[in-house]
Amino acid sequence: MTELRVTISEDLAERLAAEAAERGTSAEDLAADLLSQHAPVARRRSLSFIGIFDGLPGMPSAAEAERQLEDGEDPGFPP
Repeated sequence: MTELRVTISEDLAERLAAEAAERGTSAEDLAADLLSQHAPVARRRSLSFIGIFDGLPGMPSAAEAERQLEDGEDPGFPP
């Protein structure tokens, strides 16, 4: 587990503490839960079907298409 230090306003700290008390938990656990809800785990996209047929000349390989997806590139097809 990693520790994270965050600076927040007094008003927000009071609201967080009040909400945590209402839920019967600590402000730290509530903050971690709220962060978890708003920073979901990224889903990995895959093009596992690419490359099952003969590729066209000039088209990217399956490995290159996977790399482009992982890097968030969208070259459009065909190139």
